[in-house]
Amino acid sequence: MRSQFRTLLGLTMVLGLAVAFAQPQGEMVATDLVAPMGLAVDDAGNLFVVDSGTGGDEEINVVDNNTGQPAVGTFGNTSRVIRIAPDGTMTVVANLPSLVNGPDTEGGSRLAFLNGELYATSGIWKGPFEGDPRPLMGAVVRIGDDGQVVEVANTYAFELANNPDPNILDSHPYGLAAGPDGMLYVADAGANAVLKIDPATGATTLIAVLPGVPGPLPNANRGGALEMDPVPTAVAFDAAGNPLVSLLAGFPFVPGSSKVVTVASDGALSDFATGLTMTTDMQRAPDGQLYAVQMAIFTDRGPTPNSGRLVRIADDGTVTELLTGLSFPTAVAIAANGDVYLTVNGAGGPGGGVIKYAGLGNQ
Repeated sequence: MRSQFRTLLGLTMVLGLAVAFAQPQGEMVATDLVAPMGLAVDDAGNLFVVDSGTGGDEEINVVDNNTGQPAVGTFGNTSRVIRIAPDGTMTVVANLPSLVNGPDTEGGSRLAFLNGELYATSGIWKGPFEGDPRPLMGAVVRIGDDGQVVEVANTYAFELANNPDPNILDSHPYGLAAGPDGMLYVADAGANAVLKIDPATGATTLIAVLPGVPGPLPNANRGGALEMDPVPTAVAFDAAGNPLVSLLAGFPFVPGSSKVVTVASDGALSDFATGLTMTTDMQRAPDGQLYAVQMAIFTDRGPTPNSGRLVRIADDGTVTELLTGLSFPTAVAIAANGDVYLTVNGAGGPGGGVIKYAGLGNQ
């Protein structure tokens, strides 16, 4: 497969690496989440979080992410979008599909507000799976105030028709951002592509295809080249409105191989920030500074517990560490007052949560 991000998440559960919430500073505002993946804050200060769910009762013939062999997954609408009010009240506002595939769970991934409406990236689908894609899998959806979930665009359908990175058919819409042009931008971690979606019509445009990242091992999915899959995970924007895209860099997740690239208007790519490790999310604070999450350091013994970081990236690409010792953070959201929210223990099964760092986005 091209997206090896979820394989890493599954490894943490297999190895039993979810740890207690002994995190640096911060206030725990949510617990008992199942692999929380995305965060967003609305204008009223409500925090929204989406977790990955627990699959369901329907069985689906899939391909195991870790072995490449046929397997049976379980499917159901157990991925949750949860609203956390300023007083701490938690309410499930919508459910999204969830697929358990071996140790991996694929559910909702990211949240973003555009013109006051909440959007999410939902699920994953691959050509080797048996049967037609299940509803809202490999999709961008809109979530109404009443909890109704409506598909805006189907990224797997786009992948099936175009397959811009000509390997296996694989769409995992992951990163999601509202662009300055009123469009939605998606980092498709399965298709290794960046997409622009018109929220009014669902029209989908290819913005960029991400090339492989130099690596130490032959990659069978890239013709045996010494390359890691790029695995785009997040989209932000520079002062000129150009997309900035974070690349996780796939197996073997070499420390320092992750980076952020700029996508020019003609689709040309250039490095913006390099030397990062396993970058999973980015967001600009109200003061304009860019913050990025680095989930873990991966060694020959697997992902290292409590090795996640939050960093600030300056306009010249300089990286400054703000928080270290985080337990598998996956997402960041920054409120208008500068409060920074991070998901922790976002990799693998139960035990996930959200931590608030008051005012960190104003420093």
